[in-house]
Amino acid sequence: MRQLNFSIADLDALPARLSAPDVRSLAADATAILVQIFVADGDPARLAALARIVQGRLADAVIIGTTTIGEVLDGRTVVGTTTIAISFFAAATLTAIALDCPPGGERAVGRRLGDTAAAVPDAAGMLLFATPLSIDAAELLHGIAEAAGELPVFGGGAGDYAASGHSLISFGATILPHGAVAVVLAGRQLSIEARTYLGWQALSRPMTVTDVDGMVVRTIDDAPAFDVYRRYLGLTGDENFFLNALEFPFLTERAGLVLARVPVAIEEGGALRFVADIAPGETVRLGYGNPSLIVADAHGLRDVMAEFSPEAVFLYTCGCRRFLMQDDTDLETRLFQDVAPTSGFYTYGEFFGRGLDLHLLNSAMVAVGLREGAPSVRRPLAADDPAATAAGIRDPYANQHARVVSRLVHFIGAVTDELNASNAELRLQSTTDRLTRIYNRRRLEQMLTEAVSTAAAIGNDLAVVLIDIDHFKQVNDTHGHAAGDAVIVHLVEVIRAALPPAAIFGRWGGEEFLLILPQTGADAAARIAEDLRGRIAASDFPTVHRKTASFGVTSYRPGDGMANLLARADQALYQAKHAGRDRVAVS
Repeated sequence: MRQLNFSIADLDALPARLSAPDVRSLAADATAILVQIFVADGDPARLAALARIVQGRLADAVIIGTTTIGEVLDGRTVVGTTTIAISFFAAATLTAIALDCPPGGERAVGRRLGDTAAAVPDAAGMLLFATPLSIDAAELLHGIAEAAGELPVFGGGAGDYAASGHSLISFGATILPHGAVAVVLAGRQLSIEARTYLGWQALSRPMTVTDVDGMVVRTIDDAPAFDVYRRYLGLTGDENFFLNALEFPFLTERAGLVLARVPVAIEEGGALRFVADIAPGETVRLGYGNPSLIVADAHGLRDVMAEFSPEAVFLYTCGCRRFLMQDDTDLETRLFQDVAPTSGFYTYGEFFGRGLDLHLLNSAMVAVGLREGAPSVRRPLAADDPAATAAGIRDPYANQHARVVSRLVHFIGAVTDELNASNAELRLQSTTDRLTRIYNRRRLEQMLTEAVSTAAAIGNDLAVVLIDIDHFKQVNDTHGHAAGDAVIVHLVEVIRAALPPAAIFGRWGGEEFLLILPQTGADAAARIAEDLRGRIAASDFPTVHRKTASFGVTSYRPGDGMANLLARADQALYQAKHAGRDRVAVS
């Protein structure tokens, strides 16, 4: 396999470049030729004209194209160009299919693409371009996965320099404003290594997606989804929203993989439209890219690719990364040119995975290495220090944008971690008794209310038990409050060690405790209470050695509220104490 990458300034320059000796020589020996056209110009007539010129010089080539929001040429990020990547295969075959996709037909179109791939012998992978601004690309991928099984899929969604206005893909001279084109690469000697990484990290607190309609998220935490961007980032709902929100996707986790989701527009009522799917009930957090993490990931993946020894590398990388990295984008992309000729484009969504793990990504980088035959001798890799000059002198001012952003992201992450820890501690304090670390009265009241509602709704049994330490005031008066605290803590340990799994236990106040027993009748609750009473009476308490407790047991009756239930338990507890303490009474 051989790879040629070049850009042209205008259409007139293309025929001469395609007629050059290197192109003619490689084409003559190739079993298959793949041409990828990456264009900044969204004019469909120009994209079709480019394809026709290529067809005129490389008649047997499979020609696909896409509009972009940035191009990658020999590992360098370029902007506003027409970049052409030509792959000459020595033994592989290519099977291509392009389909228009009507609204609602994405899964069916995906199945047709997958069926085509499944029928190709020795298929090694599928290269996919699609138009995520006009179709549900997530549904398309579901259809492909259903039919193609474990075949690796990689590629990208067509971009648009006009900021989510429209995007195009092409197959030959056919232009598709809403559809997909797939190329199945096959051959026993063909090896493909596809990898992805994100480099974005969560900054905000976790939030829950509460209302979704297709690709539109209406509410998050039951509030308009746009409120997240207004509150945290101060964004306004103007025509620049997409560009302002591009670097701040939502992050969610599925099957251990962190996915990013970028909003492309604001809908009526503060809803947000996305090009990738978000499910109701998913937990999301605002994220931001960390350039240091991105560059470190790029170095790691570059080394993986070097081990694979590809003859070409394709990069399909999210436009968010251009916005984040600015002039430092080459710190990520140029590393792959050290390994093999590298080309690609900046996307509106990246396609990556296989089978159930086939995903529509946002904000990610997908790197694909291709090779025919056995690995060749590894090329020497460039120095890893991006601030080193040709003279070997390190420039301390190089890549300052990436360094400053990385420090700010680290700072925000550290502050967020501190706030999350503080909030977690506050939540714990609001529901937990400080001394015993079991539920406090406030939380017990909430849980008992819920248990009573459940019992009333579905008719389950429910029992409650009030527990009081006998003659506790004598401990404090004789030995002091520290000894009293130690008695309380010891009693809690004894009870917790013997509770059934579904039991809810907490401190009701002072030396009094409440035990809630869902799906438990009065007789079973009395047996549990008697067991606990015996364990307490037999235990060796700190300082006082022996202590007993009294128990009041009751169970739910139809029509009961929390107050009724507690009143009967309190009455039973009074009966136990009046009868001599260290006993269980049932009301």
